[in-house]
Amino acid sequence: MTIQPPPEFSGPVGAGSWPGIPKPARSGAQTADLIVSISLIIVGVVGFAYLGFLTLFLSMMSDGCYADRCNTGLMSAGWLIALALPPVIFVGAVIWTIIRLVRRQSAWWVTLAGAFLSILIWAAGAGLMQAGLGR
Repeated sequence: MTIQPPPEFSGPVGAGSWPGIPKPARSGAQTADLIVSISLIIVGVVGFAYLGFLTLFLSMMSDGCYADRCNTGLMSAGWLIALALPPVIFVGAVIWTIIRLVRRQSAWWVTLAGAFLSILIWAAGAGLMQAGLGR
């Protein structure tokens, strides 16, 4: 079924100039979802900036390594995982949250899931560094 424009919108340009059906206003649940999603994004950005700052200090874990006692390759891989992957995952979750908000779908859980997954990845990277300490 196609929607035909009213007669007042027909003219020399044709039917393409009709603006279409207006989108309905946001409901109360969608407004709450928007507020919660934006709040979680702001808290996540601040939290992951702090976590990234702390990750820089994880490199000091190798200070106790001497005489081939540590696996520095494993420690370096763990440090890079802890430093690089969590922000990438969280930024992906923020982009997906924004897409879901624009499409008027529930989006607050995407930010939480991205933050949780990022923290797990960070812990795995720190665990790899810990595993590389002793041979």
